[in-house]
Formats: sequence, C-alpha cells, structure tokens
Amino acid sequence: MKRIISLSILILVCGLSYSQENCDKFKTGEFQNIENGILKAKIQRNDSIQTEQYGEKKITLKIIWIDDCSYRLKFLDGNEAFWKSRPKDMQTPDLIVKITNVNGNKYTQESKFDINNDFVYKSEITKIE
Repeated sequence: MKRIISLSILILVCGLSYSQENCDKFKTGEFQNIENGILKAKIQRNDSIQTEQYGEKKITLKIIWIDDCSYRLKFLDGNEAFWKSRPKDMQTPDLIVKITNVNGNKYTQESKFDINNDFVYKSEITKIE
C-alpha cells in the first residue's frame, strides 16, 4: 500500500513539474484565441502587457504571472461598451487564467473573474510566432 501511495505521489509531482516547464514558452509572442474552432481574437503578449484584437476592438491588459501556468490580467484600456455598462463605483474585476493543457504550440485555458467564480471561459490558444 505504501508503494502505491509513494508511486502515485511521484507520478503527480513529475506530471506537475513537466506541465509547468511546458507553459513557460507561452509567456511572450503572438497568439490566436480559438473557441469552438472559430478565431475569436489575436493576442500580442510581452512580459508585462497583453493586447487583444477582436475585429475592430482592441483591449490592453497588464499581465502578472502567478506561476508558469497561471496569470492575472488587469484591464487597462479598451472595450468601452463593457466599461460604460458597469456602475462607476463597481470594482473592475481581474481575470485569472490557468493553462490546463499544453500540446505543441497550443494550450487550453480556463479563465475566471477574481470576484465571480461562477463565470468560466474555456478556449484554445495557438502560438503563431
């Protein structure tokens, strides 16, 4: 029984460290957000700023890496319709993104607002450069 538990822990630790290493290559570059096979956004990311282009709309976000596979996005500029729809005294939510799977130059992600855990957005991101 002790061998099974030890082996399970070893496999889990090795799997986590492997996935953490694979996420590192997605910290900078150009990406496409694919949702249900449809291009939703083009993303440009450097070490501290991420810009997202949705057709004519452009959003600028500050990116703060929590660890190699998760990060926080703080809205800086863009999507005026969203900002106008919110009460002025309401806190602007940050988006917490977790990379859940890496496959070559693609990863799947789950995103949640930090103040509302009911909303979960899932998509596939492809690194193009």
